[in-house]
Amino acid sequence: MKILVTGANGFVGKNLVSELRNRGYEELYLYDIDTDPSLLDSYTARCDFVFHLAGVNRPKDQKEFMEGNYGFTSELLTSLKKNHNTAPVLITSSVQATLDNPYGQSKKAGEELMFSYAQETGSRVYVFRLPNVFGKWCRPNYNSAVATFCHNIAHDLPITVNDPEVVMSLVYIDDVVGSFIGALNGEVLLSDRFCSVPTVHTVKLGTIVELLYTYKESRKTLTVPNMANSFEKALYSTFLSYLPEDGFSYPLQMHTDNRGSFTEIIRTAERGQFSVNIS
Repeated sequence: MKILVTGANGFVGKNLVSELRNRGYEELYLYDIDTDPSLLDSYTARCDFVFHLAGVNRPKDQKEFMEGNYGFTSELLTSLKKNHNTAPVLITSSVQATLDNPYGQSKKAGEELMFSYAQETGSRVYVFRLPNVFGKWCRPNYNSAVATFCHNIAHDLPITVNDPEVVMSLVYIDDVVGSFIGALNGEVLLSDRFCSVPTVHTVKLGTIVELLYTYKESRKTLTVPNMANSFEKALYSTFLSYLPEDGFSYPLQMHTDNRGSFTEIIRTAERGQFSVNIS
């Protein structure tokens, strides 16, 4: 299968491309902002599936929202029609498409363009309205509070929490990618035309920060997070990806006397401790 991925160098794109390769997909056409524009026509002529992940969410000028989220989508679909290619197209939108702001309006316009394209051409389209996405390789200090908090706490930098009671709806990047690859086989979770990721985590901002600080302190307390909780497991995995290289090793305390030594390695709330005893 020949797969076109726009926005291939972005947060979601990099994770998707990595997992596609892990699963044996080799013919990938990767398109991003620095790709030669002339290649788009060649890619749309040959592809069997399109992951349209390219978009704008932090422009210098608000008019770039519509240019990036609607304009390039129109260019992509026009190129597919020119090449008489009715390959399925998956596009990432946002839950903010329901809001009356420049970003939401541009995402809504992109959605409607996709649905019109499906009616006109008979192509299958998958429109994913995503909440906040978190996970490895997300750029800190950009548009993700989780990425910023993970990076700053891992590097001993300050963070700002304006309201810890704010409730966030989050999806983990591995779950997002899994849903996207499921769409390759037509397996999607649909609700009123829109596709969604099955697992959505609803968590207070303050809770996220508290957990991240416990992960930071785990190098001293030797306590393993609650791996039975899917959100905590995903958040811990995300935090580890932001650690500096020297943060992956840490000293252990050896207690010694005339009998030998005792060194604790890991401590868990549910399963006791792991240690080395030398007599």
